[in-house]
Amino acid sequence: MINEQDLESATGTTITTVFTVKALDLAGNDCGHPILSFLDDARFIDEAAANPSLSVLLVSQELAAATGEAVGDQVSIIVVDDPRWHFYTLHNFLAERNPSETEPTVIAPDARVHPSAHVAPFGVRIGSGATIEANATVLASSRIGDGAVIRAGAVIGTSGFEHKRTSRGVLSVVHDGETRIGPRAEVGSLTVVGRGFQRRHTIVGADSRLDCNVMIAHGSQLGERVFVAAGAVLAGSTEIGDDVWIGPGATLIDRVTVGAGARVGIGSVVFRAVDAGMQVLGNPARATTR
Repeated sequence: MINEQDLESATGTTITTVFTVKALDLAGNDCGHPILSFLDDARFIDEAAANPSLSVLLVSQELAAATGEAVGDQVSIIVVDDPRWHFYTLHNFLAERNPSETEPTVIAPDARVHPSAHVAPFGVRIGSGATIEANATVLASSRIGDGAVIRAGAVIGTSGFEHKRTSRGVLSVVHDGETRIGPRAEVGSLTVVGRGFQRRHTIVGADSRLDCNVMIAHGSQLGERVFVAAGAVLAGSTEIGDDVWIGPGATLIDRVTVGAGARVGIGSVVFRAVDAGMQVLGNPARATTR
């Protein structure tokens, strides 16, 4: 649980409002439990007011009156000079206390780890029969499934591109999730699989195949038997169903979904959801016949 003492310790700001929440999240995300969030843009006041999970809201002095009127007594309003900085500084404070990074790494006795590979000494699990090839890097909070293969030069569990402009300068946001490579999945040479972010793990499902030079950004979740060809980029929190094919050089924007059995053609740029079984091609990607 998170309370006002955590916020004080993280930011150095005196907090007189007493509260307890389960998590931090964006103001519009209804996650089913009490959250603390921030608001620094009037466009999102109505979205925040409609969120039953919102319990505590960090706001600027300029937005305090309008926000308080919109959310009513159900939400505690805390006025701070820079809500974005306070929110992500608190996030970093909590993320850096992640207990999984202090647990010694465990490598199955029959796993094959090349002498030139780097495996973090804490927070990694490598399963039975897994292979980690030359110059691969496996960072903390990574889980490599039984029989999985990490090809030469791949990087598993790196922090993603998440930086915030604040009144106090650029704030880089600590990643706090896991990176899970499923059983018998293969990650190609020089491919990067980002670490999970804001409690959403990055997942590459069982028997999936990632080609060389693929980018899987933080929080993306791939189902089973997903094939991703060379040069493809999956931005943060994409959701890919089972048995999907993603062609060479394709780009999928953050939070886009692709249904089971769909095909994304070479060089396509996917801005909108792709239904199960659909084939799309082009920029922007549009449905085509098989």
